[in-house]
Amino acid sequence: MATQQLPLPGEIVKKSNAIARARWQPESIWEPRIVALVASKVRESDEDFQTYRIPVAELIGLSDENLSGKQYQDISRSIAHLGKATIRIEGTKPRNFRQYNIFAMCGYEDGYLIAGFHPDLKPHFLNLKAQFTAYNLFEYLTLPSAYSQRIFEFLKSWANTPEVVVSVAELHEMLNTPESFRKDFRQFRTRVLEKAHKDIREKTSLRFEWEPVKVGRSVEAIRFLFAPGRKALAQKEQEKAKEEKRRRLSNQRFLRAVECAKAKGGDCRVMDNIRIVCKLCREKGLCESIRRTPATTGEQASLLS
Repeated sequence: MATQQLPLPGEIVKKSNAIARARWQPESIWEPRIVALVASKVRESDEDFQTYRIPVAELIGLSDENLSGKQYQDISRSIAHLGKATIRIEGTKPRNFRQYNIFAMCGYEDGYLIAGFHPDLKPHFLNLKAQFTAYNLFEYLTLPSAYSQRIFEFLKSWANTPEVVVSVAELHEMLNTPESFRKDFRQFRTRVLEKAHKDIREKTSLRFEWEPVKVGRSVEAIRFLFAPGRKALAQKEQEKAKEEKRRRLSNQRFLRAVECAKAKGGDCRVMDNIRIVCKLCREKGLCESIRRTPATTGEQASLLS
């Protein structure tokens, strides 16, 4: 039986928020794990990147002798792809971005991962004092899907804020989802958002809730909430906004019913307005009141009660 050699719980991955939120397209679950493993070897005292020689055992929890043929092929393919992989940081202005190579060198040698970050990434890994993301390597390596990995890292970069709202379109780009998920929100919800939420709660210490943000019937964004009780507060605020919208709509319909009744002099034998306005007119007795006597300002106000 293979001996477990997982990284110690204390090993920390630390990178700039910009890198944690950057876009890239890993081809397997192994690639983000490799990047995180190498990042965990960077020390706060480092003034320059090193070439790191890391046992693959730290990546998979197995000795090299027990590495299966498929695992070796998958990891070898991932290392080869990372050697030419790039990462894209969006600019503060629309259409502005910067693209970087992740590694200056990345290879496999006798059971060891050999890798060194590209020098251009120094500001994003070395001497970080502010605007950085830090998380437990052990937790990250246990996440079972690329979507869970990506969402976890992205949310960790925002975890010091009460909430963050991300457009669905941006999430699709960040996660590199297939076209079927982009066309069907139910698939995206079930196979990405709900699955990632479950994985992250079970495997890590990060706690968050999420909810869809709708425009009409369409889900346009996702609100991620971190602060305790923030979801309940957000729901309360949403209900308050809905109630205010209902009140305004009700007042508009009432005024429309009053204007209609006045225009007809209280003679409303033909209900030619929209149904809900005519119903409101009957319920409030507007036409009957106008026929009986011209309504004073005070009487009109009493109809609102």
